[in-house]
Amino acid sequence: PGAADVSAALCKPMEMAKGISPSVVATPIAGAIEWSEHMKMALAEQRNSKGERAVTSCPGPVSKEDLPASLCEETVFTFDITQYDLRAEATAMLSKAGPAAGFGWFDEGEDAVACLEDFRCKGECFSSFRFEQQWRQCVAGAEQFLAVYEGLVREVVCPHLKSKLENNMEATTFYYQWPPTLRLQPGPSINFRRVHRDAEYGHQVGEINFWMPLTDYAKTGTTLWAESEPNLGDFHPVEITYGLIAGFHGSLCRHTVPPNASSSTRVSMDFRIGVSPYYDAAWTLKGVDHSHGRRSCVL
Repeated sequence: PGAADVSAALCKPMEMAKGISPSVVATPIAGAIEWSEHMKMALAEQRNSKGERAVTSCPGPVSKEDLPASLCEETVFTFDITQYDLRAEATAMLSKAGPAAGFGWFDEGEDAVACLEDFRCKGECFSSFRFEQQWRQCVAGAEQFLAVYEGLVREVVCPHLKSKLENNMEATTFYYQWPPTLRLQPGPSINFRRVHRDAEYGHQVGEINFWMPLTDYAKTGTTLWAESEPNLGDFHPVEITYGLIAGFHGSLCRHTVPPNASSSTRVSMDFRIGVSPYYDAAWTLKGVDHSHGRRSCVL
């Protein structure tokens, strides 16, 4: 598809969302126009970003084998929300860290029950790098949240990856992101995440992205958009809600997040897992402002 076709499609994410009432999540005209202009420019300029220039000019990682096609395919799988209740852990974290760090707050009242979508999030949490750095520190110190996350990765996600390997009887080392990235997107807002691929930020071909919403898609009407293959341009919404995890090859496949036009806060978690022998654990991209820590497990 051409840039105009893709931008037109991305201007109407709410209409394409299954089971969503247009009256609840209608996109403001100003937001749609800005989003359309963003897409036109982003698809033309993405390859000339600072990160892309670094990728093409710096030595790349050294891997023993190419990542199998079976791991590059977009996939969606379930997890037990009662055993790995990251939504509840995120709510508890925000109840304390939100007011303390100045990120936002939940309304208080005699009968008030904290609902993640109702967190009154400051706009800077989505638009300010300084706020994002402070939020990362909060996540890094949330021991209970991280314990649930690590259980999910080691007991659900890594076994899922292992099952997709042809030689899955051999021992495989998985290098998972530590801590994960927890994202807050307040609404209503016209702010969005630019089109990018994670190679720009120092992620390798031997990594797989995992993305999962912690809030209700029916309330926010906003989700991740991604292309199914590198540079194919077939951007589509990842229409999943809490209890599902989407996996895709985000190091090479471009992705973006449109504005949140709803009155609810969108919260999602994403992380990346490098798979041996396709991943170079010793490599980093020079000039990257922020790199993720890693832990490993062997299956």
